[in-house]
Amino acid sequence: MSAPPRWKPLAQFALGVLVIAALSAIAWTLRPRREIPPGWQIIRTSGDVMGLVYYQDAVWAGGQNGLVRIAPETSAVETVQLENRRFLFVSSLLVTSDDALWVGHLRGASRFDGTTWETWDAAGGLPADRVHALLQTRDGALWVGTEHGLVRRQAERVTLFTRDDGLASDTVSVLFEDSRGILWAGNGVTTEGGLSAWDGATWRTYDTTTGLVHPMVNAILEDREGVLWFGTGFAARGGVSLYDGAQWTALTREDGLAGDKVRSLFQDAAGVMWVGSEYDGIARATEQGWQVLDMRSGLSGMEIKALLQTPEGDLWLGTERGITRISAVVLAAWENGAE
Repeated sequence: MSAPPRWKPLAQFALGVLVIAALSAIAWTLRPRREIPPGWQIIRTSGDVMGLVYYQDAVWAGGQNGLVRIAPETSAVETVQLENRRFLFVSSLLVTSDDALWVGHLRGASRFDGTTWETWDAAGGLPADRVHALLQTRDGALWVGTEHGLVRRQAERVTLFTRDDGLASDTVSVLFEDSRGILWAGNGVTTEGGLSAWDGATWRTYDTTTGLVHPMVNAILEDREGVLWFGTGFAARGGVSLYDGAQWTALTREDGLAGDKVRSLFQDAAGVMWVGSEYDGIARATEQGWQVLDMRSGLSGMEIKALLQTPEGDLWLGTERGITRISAVVLAAWENGAE
């Protein structure tokens, strides 16, 4: 008996894959839909959302698949392109004091004045094309974090800082200026991590021996009481490191956080602290402790990468699956005890 043609097993395998895909599609169509609570809304973008900012009466959202502009009144999503090309890996959005929008992405830092775009990249003086973080400090300087150093641009002067100058790591993925004028630079991209503080003259570094729960720093925030919050972690380890200027303390899942790896930090207009996790949703501080919200609560995804509160008071949460919008009415009800 002759052997069956070689294409037959491949055809059978392909047919099996198609059958499984078809059954999965049917199951997805027929499965019970999760009910979105009143006052909540899910807005699907082209993928994940790593950055959110409010600019020119619209919400701008960026992620690995591009940049979009969303009209708050209609939730209509419009794709924004750069020179007829899609933005890629948008990791940071910033509105500067001259009313310009800056976008940190795979091919540099692009500035939009409301009409035209201009891009600053490695050919123009950055140490690398890919930009991880953007910040404007009170003195008007623009800071750009890359994987090959931190750049400060003030007027026409550009200064590069690296490990040789005192940085904990050449990679800088998060930037923050505190109320004392100290610039903080963290690395949440490579496993070496690192946290650095710049007082205008010298760098000081911090690690797990000097207060951090985990070396990788993903978010930095100063609350209304002047306490600094550092969201740290990788995989299933991490937490929040808090620094009041004299003493370090820590918050982890055991204290009520959604998960140990902390991805984002936010304090809303009412003073409520929000701590977003990598895999487990977000924790909201209440008088009774931490309230954890996840996809069962109405979130579009479990990884909370960015948060924004618009002038209307709505809270926008960027996740790995688009945006969750929680209305100001819901937030006010929670503040009044209606959980």
